[in-house]
Amino acid sequence: MKQSAYLAYLFVLIIFYACSSVDGDAKKAAELNKESLEYAKKPDLHKAEELYKESREIINKYKETDKYEEFQKAYHQYMRNGWMIGKQ
Repeated sequence: MKQSAYLAYLFVLIIFYACSSVDGDAKKAAELNKESLEYAKKPDLHKAEELYKESREIINKYKETDKYEEFQKAYHQYMRNGWMIGKQ
């Protein structure tokens, strides 16, 4: 009985971690992409390129996986929210 409860708890924890990881990665990739655009405006193209590549590494981690669509939705939401906040 205790082992079943422990396994159930572990399963829920893993599922929670997997979901939050996708969301956290999407948020981080969007933040890096936005920072890259800001550096490009300054213009500090070296820093802009560095941040953009870091953002793309996170995005590419999800390509060709079953989590890509979930990642893309979260990423685009964070990108949109950032632009709306900046325009207010």
